Amino acid sequence: MADTSGPDSLPAPVFGPDSEEMLRCTRCELRYVPSKSTSSLRLTYCSFLCELGDLGFSIAGLEHMEPQPKAIEPPAVELEPQPTEPATVD
Repeated sequence: MADTSGPDSLPAPVFGPDSEEMLRCTRCELRYVPSKSTSSLRLTYCSFLCELGDLGFSIAGLEHMEPQPKAIEPPAVELEPQPTEPATVD
């Protein structure tokens, strides 16, 4: 039988209570079971909060986002300079 405990061998995978392999969250580095993740990206983040914190938005929020119409700004009207009275020195 071959010895698999050498320095070149891969570590044994960690399994959760349902015999499902546990992954490591990209943001917080904690181990989690993908089927229990609340994130839309279950194979990357352990929870919705890690997804939101790492990306700045959630995939579910991005799917429901509606584009906002741009407000049309009227062109700026330039006023003619008002003639100023010369300063008088008393």
